[in-house]
Amino acid sequence: MTQKNRTWDILEKGNGCQDHPLDFSNETTRLGYYIGLSFLLALLCVFGGIAQNQKQETPEVWPTIAWPEANPGAVGMDSTVLKTAERIYPHLFPSGYSLLVIRNGQLVSESYFNGQTAETNNHIYSVTKTFVATLLGVSVKQGWIKGVDERVTDLLPEYPIHPKLADLTLEDVLTHRSGVQNNKEFADIGLLLKAEPKSIPGTTFEYSNYAPSLLTAILGKQAKQGVSGAASDVSSMAQKYLFDPLGIRISEWRKGPNGVPEGGNGLHMTARDMARLGYLLLHNGRWEDKQLLPENWVQEASKYRVDFDRQKGYGYLNWVRRRPDKVNTAQGEQEVHGYFAYGHRGQYIGVYPELDLLVITTADASDPTRDTYFVPDLLHDFVRRFIFSAIME
Repeated sequence: MTQKNRTWDILEKGNGCQDHPLDFSNETTRLGYYIGLSFLLALLCVFGGIAQNQKQETPEVWPTIAWPEANPGAVGMDSTVLKTAERIYPHLFPSGYSLLVIRNGQLVSESYFNGQTAETNNHIYSVTKTFVATLLGVSVKQGWIKGVDERVTDLLPEYPIHPKLADLTLEDVLTHRSGVQNNKEFADIGLLLKAEPKSIPGTTFEYSNYAPSLLTAILGKQAKQGVSGAASDVSSMAQKYLFDPLGIRISEWRKGPNGVPEGGNGLHMTARDMARLGYLLLHNGRWEDKQLLPENWVQEASKYRVDFDRQKGYGYLNWVRRRPDKVNTAQGEQEVHGYFAYGHRGQYIGVYPELDLLVITTADASDPTRDTYFVPDLLHDFVRRFIFSAIME
């Protein structure tokens, strides 16, 4: 049995540690031991001080300047359970950098590990993709792009394109069904568009770190044409229409071979700034008194569009849970339809609209001896077992 399958056996059956010593250097043993603690969380919810944590009504808040902080009980969460989650997280993910929990727009739990602080900027890897998709939504709202059904060749006619890519649309790129090659040698979008595609656009899910750079190239071209005023490149366009309104300060956005910021990787920022994107999505593209995205953009972007595996599928450059989670609250069992942005090594923005909840993590799960393919599923399982369990109402 592979490590991945063994871990899933533990997660699904809740056993498997009896025949292993408690060696916390072993990821599987560590998971089995701590997942077993999840059963205690139900008892904590009952006996751990619910009476002292009465939820108070909170006004709508906007963290443009700073994230407001609140006692967990003020937003209907159990502080004892959250503290347990804070202790468990670094054992489950020894390379973890941060864990943030935000409910009703207020920061109720914030922990940093391995020398990190709230001011540390990290590479967010493929979470960059979700930022780029959101910037594309801004361009639709502004009227610079008509919609996701526009063809790439119509927006970038100066690039020769392979005949099989003639009908490639923005939606194909957003859902990783572009069909283009995914080798580093095709990081240059000129080569990418000329190369023989792996599949016909719109037919097959093929995760790509390079196809999203078609989006930044399109947005950058629009900026040069003056649609965004003084913002004459994609970086300044993003700064003016997305980062500045949300209060985000990026420290770096890596550029690709064409000199245009990469669409699939490259952004560096703090965990708190990652959370600001989650908060924009949680509010359906509205920030303070401005609608930055089309009214239906987030609904469309977070829709389950493409199958990936038994746990999740894909929307518009973000991941969507295949099935809703069930969360017990004071009002009874509630279905939660979560979606999330995920970046290599453990960068995570979990958005749970029914609970008005965000969970943010940053990490460096870069150990080559371990299978990091299923880290996002382990992160979600941690959220489900240890953060959702803190929800009281």
